[in-house]
Amino acid sequence: MRWSPRGGDAIDAAVSERDAVGFVAVSRGADPTSRYLTGRAFDCDLVFVRVGGETHLRVPSTVEPPSLPVASVRVDDRPPGTAAAAVLAEHGASDGTVLAPRTVPHDAALHLEAAGYDLASTPAVEAARAVKDDAERDAIEAAQRAATRGVGRAAAILSAATVEEADDGDDGREDNGDDERPVLHWDGAPLSTERLRRQVNATLAAEGVDAAGATTVRAGPRGDGGGGEPVELRPGEPIVVSVGPRGPTGYRGALARTFVVDPDGGWERRAHVACDAARKVSLAEADPGDDAGFLGSELRAETAAFGFSMADEVTRDVGGGIGLAAREDPPLGGDRELVAGNVLRVRAAVTHADHGRVELTDVLVVGDDGPRLLGGAPTGLDPSRW
Repeated sequence: MRWSPRGGDAIDAAVSERDAVGFVAVSRGADPTSRYLTGRAFDCDLVFVRVGGETHLRVPSTVEPPSLPVASVRVDDRPPGTAAAAVLAEHGASDGTVLAPRTVPHDAALHLEAAGYDLASTPAVEAARAVKDDAERDAIEAAQRAATRGVGRAAAILSAATVEEADDGDDGREDNGDDERPVLHWDGAPLSTERLRRQVNATLAAEGVDAAGATTVRAGPRGDGGGGEPVELRPGEPIVVSVGPRGPTGYRGALARTFVVDPDGGWERRAHVACDAARKVSLAEADPGDDAGFLGSELRAETAAFGFSMADEVTRDVGGGIGLAAREDPPLGGDRELVAGNVLRVRAAVTHADHGRVELTDVLVVGDDGPRLLGGAPTGLDPSRW
């Protein structure tokens, strides 16, 4: 699938509105903004110049100039700001105001200013990225389907796992009492956070997406082990499996589900009911024209309504935009208005020091005909019902 450059119209509108002479972006290494503006990923410094309604790219001699549907792509080993200034001058913009993202590198800004340009920041690209077209939404939905299969693999493994007594052999570690609790076994060995994470990532790879370093498995109050030390999974504790795969065109998915093997129906059940209720709130508060910050506050309030502390237990990170990056506009805070085409990562989660964490994360599309959750992943705690 050929991926087209985007953002040109939004940039041109911003340039016209601000009476500027052009727009410059400089990316270093893989960068979602450059991928959005050019339609492909770069592993080098890239200079993007929009002037006179045309796009010009400059790349270093360490890479072969790509063939792209833009006005020009040339090799230029000068500092990025100097190269950008040369393009502007070549196309009749020898001075004036130049717009740039707020993240433009400091050295590039200095070179542009030294060449006689006044630099002004613009959120035009971020705003354009916040509204996805049909192809972008299809790409996110494909990543979300892969995410569903990845988490489904975890559910299948947990469903097939058996409960066995822990190995009471002397391993030299201090016995804190937890070592005697039963553990989950799968495929002839204890099942750990790391074993489960690798199985999920293998499924994501088979689905043609990159795990993007975002797959985590959290076990009860013990987390994911940290420091590279895997944690063995146990019956009765909430196990959170979270993925954020990146598809071939760079667009991301996001999915988290909580499972419990042999639950006792205690804290984790109440926490799950709260998270599921908050998840359903997103479907009632995510129409075009609704306030993104209000949606975020409603997610927290609905979770807290089941008796959880807003300050200590309910997650503050309830999500925001998702696309080429895991975090994009609009944030679920402030006074931003939702518009058709926004795609949101929506999270409801409760954490307790003694019980662990319960989390449900989904991706939601804001549409003219109402919000729609992508992927169709089940939400229950029982992995056998996936």
